[in-house]
Amino acid sequence: MRTTGGVAIGALVAVLGMRAATIAADDTPPSATTSPAVNAVEVRIGAVLASNSGNEFDARLASLQRQFDTLFRYTSYRLVKEERQQVPWGGKVAFDIPGGRYLLVIPREFKNERISMKVMLIEGSRPVVDTALSLRNHATFLVGGPQQHEGVLILSIGADTLP
Repeated sequence: MRTTGGVAIGALVAVLGMRAATIAADDTPPSATTSPAVNAVEVRIGAVLASNSGNEFDARLASLQRQFDTLFRYTSYRLVKEERQQVPWGGKVAFDIPGGRYLLVIPREFKNERISMKVMLIEGSRPVVDTALSLRNHATFLVGGPQQHEGVLILSIGADTLP
């Protein structure tokens, strides 16, 4: 995994055939945090349409521009959906993704300033991606995703601990 400016980035082989980065399956049960002051997590999900039509870079993505430019090779990036939800450890939270898919996120543990979570991208009734990831508190993970009619969808997955 590359880390730049406090933001972790990577891509899933299962989705676009790009190289994997610190992603491993994890069937361990959810566990409590190692810090009693951390009771929940806010999960941030963004859906970005990337294409080679035009040269637009959505201003709402400014904090991630260097990561997009380093990891992907598109000329246009537009945020089409963004959502935040608070969830307790071991709880489930679902996010609708453009194209009739949804992302299921289950925060599992906060340890050594890292948030571990299970992530599933579901299309119809079947999981397209079922994996686990660990990212630093307040970081964002970029995932090159499914084709859209005019480009590709890139998902941003971020998490922040809450007292």
